Amino acid sequence: MAEQHHMRQFLLFVFTLLIPFFALWTIASAPIALPAIGIVGMLLTNWFPDVVNALYASGPEAILMTEFGESAGQLIPLSQAEYRLGFEINTRILSYSLPFYTALHFATEKKTYLADYLWGALILYVLFVFGLLCLCLKELMINVGAPFFNQPESFVPYAEVIAIAYQFSVLIVPTLAPAVLWIWQSKDSQLLQGVFVKTVDS
Repeated sequence: MAEQHHMRQFLLFVFTLLIPFFALWTIASAPIALPAIGIVGMLLTNWFPDVVNALYASGPEAILMTEFGESAGQLIPLSQAEYRLGFEINTRILSYSLPFYTALHFATEKKTYLADYLWGALILYVLFVFGLLCLCLKELMINVGAPFFNQPESFVPYAEVIAIAYQFSVLIVPTLAPAVLWIWQSKDSQLLQGVFVKTVDS
């Protein structure tokens, strides 16, 4: 009965905390994404200087600007184009892992909160940066195509590698990583000890 009480209390706290933390994330998603956009922009412009012009922030979105123009749906040299071709990237599909983890973390009874939380948030942010890089590579793979893959002086990952990394980073990591971090950091809590002991005994 004690384990069921702890579980009910935990679930109540999680659902209660999800509302304010996701509301705060909605407001703060732009500044949260800003450092990641800067890091990924620097990586891409140095990695693919002939293809990527810049990655900059527009609110919570990232705008990936290329060294190409477009005419009738076809890539053309920038010198022949009226505008530079760019792509909008939604960073929120990655950063929602942070409020999710925050709710799990602070809904769990612990001896210490802040140190574990900062380490967990740092790990999630590194995964956020990697996920944003994979999103940009996916956009270049799909929308730039051959000029992206045929860069003679730059190493370009295989299309299959980019596709798998994109799916892993967008579909799996934002949901699974916060839960895995929470389990690892909370393994000594009464809640998880009760679950693990009950599982072993059964």
